[in-house]
Amino acid sequence: MIGFGDMITRHLAREKRTKDVGRYYPSEIGGCLRKVWFSYRFPKDVDPEVIKIFHLGNMIHDFVAEVMKSEKNPEVTLVGEEVPFTIEDGDFTISGRIDDIVMLEGEDEKILVEVKSTKMTDILDGPKDEHVMQLQLYMYAMKIFRGIVLYIEKNTLKTKEFEVKYDQNSVNEVMKRFRALHANLKAETVPPAEAKENPDKRWMCKYCDYLEECQRAEIDGN
Repeated sequence: MIGFGDMITRHLAREKRTKDVGRYYPSEIGGCLRKVWFSYRFPKDVDPEVIKIFHLGNMIHDFVAEVMKSEKNPEVTLVGEEVPFTIEDGDFTISGRIDDIVMLEGEDEKILVEVKSTKMTDILDGPKDEHVMQLQLYMYAMKIFRGIVLYIEKNTLKTKEFEVKYDQNSVNEVMKRFRALHANLKAETVPPAEAKENPDKRWMCKYCDYLEECQRAEIDGN
């Protein structure tokens, strides 16, 4: 027999990546800042199963772009895909890629589309906070003030979408988080355990790669 599972794991394997203090990524800022801090100070190998989930998400995004480019869907024009951007703020840089930029037929206003894969769409009654943070930052960077978070079920391709309006106060809060992370990294001080201290985010601890380091920091008084 051919071991396709092992072949996929080897194909997707990544080496441990060291992150540079001063270069940050929008996809991380909505999570627990303490976890992000640890990922810079003590990088770890990514779990192969997590890599597979990320890759599946990329495949779903490619499918969405294919759908929007199709001549069968003339009401939408895809004008940008995987669009890079950077934001310079003091002595650090935020960089990332925007999934899609579209225009609707009969309109001259661009819309940003952030694609997220999910297990179930029925349980969603609004976009997740961390995804709104990403989209707000993208709108700020691109000066495009309409956005959509599009959720797609991995097993069924069932979708649910939520429009997000630009909000400068939200952008200010996101930038405040980046500045706090940068200050903590430069000073080598561990940020507060946000997920542990927030009942709505405590579930993140269950899946955190830095649970032991976080507990040790609590014991040490950080």
